[in-house]
Amino acid sequence: MSLRSLLVLLCAALLCLSVMCLSVMAAAQEPKAGKCTKCRGVERMPCSEHTKDEGCDEDKLEYCSVVADCTVCLGVGWTPCGACAPQAVKDKAAAKQAQVQARKKALAYLDEGMQRPVRKAETKHFVLVWDVDKLKVDKKMLDAHELLHLYAERLERLHTDYRALLQVDSKVFPDKSRVLVWYLPQDQERASTLYCDQGGRNAVKLMGSRPTYSVCASKQNYQNDERLHRSIIHNAAHLLMSNHNPPEWVGNKKGGWADEGFAHWWTDRYWGICDVYCFQEQNTLVEFKSGKYRLAVRQMVAANDVPPIAEIFQQNVDTLTPAMLAVSFSYVDYLLFRDAPKWNQMVRELKAKVPSREALQKVYGMSVLDFEAQWKAWVLATYPKQ
Repeated sequence: MSLRSLLVLLCAALLCLSVMCLSVMAAAQEPKAGKCTKCRGVERMPCSEHTKDEGCDEDKLEYCSVVADCTVCLGVGWTPCGACAPQAVKDKAAAKQAQVQARKKALAYLDEGMQRPVRKAETKHFVLVWDVDKLKVDKKMLDAHELLHLYAERLERLHTDYRALLQVDSKVFPDKSRVLVWYLPQDQERASTLYCDQGGRNAVKLMGSRPTYSVCASKQNYQNDERLHRSIIHNAAHLLMSNHNPPEWVGNKKGGWADEGFAHWWTDRYWGICDVYCFQEQNTLVEFKSGKYRLAVRQMVAANDVPPIAEIFQQNVDTLTPAMLAVSFSYVDYLLFRDAPKWNQMVRELKAKVPSREALQKVYGMSVLDFEAQWKAWVLATYPKQ
């Protein structure tokens, strides 16, 4: 066979292959028989006003102020397909529209308090105010609407993981937690005064009933998304534990070790680091062992240089030393390892002002001496040496 004949055959084969590929692609793009060509069988259409918003699934939120006033979807984020939507889909859209209007009215106090409309969302378990216009997340710059959805989902993930860890349902939380994220210090100071019962230009929490965390997320305070994310998760864990029935804060009842230890446990779980601090500690503890608490605690135990447990059990949040904070995290880590659901009762006892040593004996069946000996052995066996 001549070279020319081979080239002709090769060109013919390539042409056939191209036709086959185009046919496959066309078939994949065409809806299957019997499905609506307008919505491709999903029975609804994205709202024409919000198609540019990436990752903003309005079904995941009970309310989103960014789309609440939309004249097309009426706050739903999508519209029923005009060609095929059954009555059930139309009813779902109508129910969401009614919910949006009801929640808009219920959350109007936030706008009134700040004397301007604020960007906000509501999920099953949180109310989130987001006043940061843009932030880079994983090398991609997100706008305010995307960030509002992202942080709402992050908070809901924490709530889901919290309930799974302690084997509880949503009924143990009588209130939704509020997380208020501001960019300007003056907004933070006003909001914290209004909603946390005390003012502060950086961050303030209200524990127990009406659990609220208000924070200034300026570039000066948080250089990147990861640091802000950790801070919000750490403090949201504080809110959840304080609101977990009965609503009460143990951090000022000589239960500082439990309150801070539990909040640090969550940042260690998600990031393997504990570098978020609260209240008076914030400026003095950020460099303690670079937040590597497991390594720090093992070194202290191995060197027999651990703060006395009797002293740790007497501290409030604002009197815990750096070493005490690290050990407090480890105490919580060990108790959750032994029996996580019992932690619910442990905290309940602390909320009732039962001394830690008595609560430990009652709930986990260990004296302070037994607990300390078993905890040290566990640390040496499980925590990293370097």
